[in-house]
Amino acid sequence: AELGPKGTVPTARRNVDAINSSRNLGDYLSKHGRAALLRPDGLGGDVALPEDETLHKYAYSAQFVTAYGCEGNINAWDPYLEWSDEFSLGQCAVVRGSGVNKQTIETGHQEFRDLYGDWVPHLFVFYTTNGYTEQGDNKGGYNQDVDGWVQYSSTIYPEALSSPVSAFDGTQYIMNLKWQLWEGNWWLRCNGTWVGYYPASLFNDSGLRNEAEKIAWYGEIVDGEHEGTTRTDMGNGRWPYEGWQHCAYMSNLAYQSDTRGGMSRYNPSSVYASHPKCYGIEEHFDNTGSWGPYFWWGGSGKNSDCP
Repeated sequence: AELGPKGTVPTARRNVDAINSSRNLGDYLSKHGRAALLRPDGLGGDVALPEDETLHKYAYSAQFVTAYGCEGNINAWDPYLEWSDEFSLGQCAVVRGSGVNKQTIETGHQEFRDLYGDWVPHLFVFYTTNGYTEQGDNKGGYNQDVDGWVQYSSTIYPEALSSPVSAFDGTQYIMNLKWQLWEGNWWLRCNGTWVGYYPASLFNDSGLRNEAEKIAWYGEIVDGEHEGTTRTDMGNGRWPYEGWQHCAYMSNLAYQSDTRGGMSRYNPSSVYASHPKCYGIEEHFDNTGSWGPYFWWGGSGKNSDCP
């Protein structure tokens, strides 16, 4: 791509005609595509916001630990999406708080036709200051759709195409991602390039202003339930037992354990597949080889065991 004048940074320009115009603004800005489902009436205080277990399906891991960032590799594929309002992603989330007080910064590899206007994977960032209950400038949202994200790199930016992608029985590609809290900002590095940051001032003292309390690496799809269970791929649509060159993985997973940049092995206490007949996860967090802590993840959705 042609670079802009010196001192400028890139921003994504979408084909507006390719985006689903039937969605309201709240749904468009929502991480999950259906904002209304995440805003039950009458909620108050620190309550848990349940996520609809039929809409969201996970291959999930999380470590509860004081942290100042995370780092790892996501094996990059081009998943199949059955419907345009469904997405498939692999990501790292840095989290503090719960319920409406939950604050997160998230990054990874995502395909989402109704958000990006195409059927290919993208680098994404997302944040929330209020447990996903409200999107908007300095509150939460995707990429550069709302104020909050500060772009730094002149070459890599949120919504950039994730390319190249891995081939079955062929060459494998990874997206190396790192969040680091540094001098009051949550910086993102992608494949060795510092991309930009979320100012810690977006968050409060009980949230992400000074530290995180949970690091999570996981795969997720949203099931639009158009004709029963979706056939949307998680990962590359293959199962963990299929292994190298056949199934998606996340590897060399770590979290930042001090403010000086020191890293520690990721050792999650919570690991599960929310719908194990549809999507799976196989953990190897005790691995001491070159991949470090890692896991295989994915699946094809609807099948004879997952009707």
